[in-house]
Amino acid sequence: MNTDVEFHIRQNYPWNKLPANVKQSLGNSQREYEKHVLLYSIRNQLRFRNNLVRHVKKDERKYYEELLKYSREHLMLYPYHLSDIIVKGDKFHCVNRVLCCFVCQVTITSLQHVCTYS
Repeated sequence: MNTDVEFHIRQNYPWNKLPANVKQSLGNSQREYEKHVLLYSIRNQLRFRNNLVRHVKKDERKYYEELLKYSREHLMLYPYHLSDIIVKGDKFHCVNRVLCCFVCQVTITSLQHVCTYS
């Protein structure tokens, strides 16, 4: 991803406030910019609120589901900084269950990628 594009996403620039050179690097496509916003937000495990992604992805719950899925598939750490949003209700027991499920899925994914040499 272009560093200029990342900078403007990080600074929460909407499409209409982007400089012309950044728009041009995206092929003058707002849809392409929105794809970059979503990918950047998920890769960096950003909160939905107070972030540009809330204008791109309308359903907060689906955004966090995608974020967790991406994190599992790419063997990333569990996003503890988002646990207050991802886990509702009885925090202690829910966090333990969600974390256990997440760790199990990451372990399964990593085992599926292990090649045997026998």
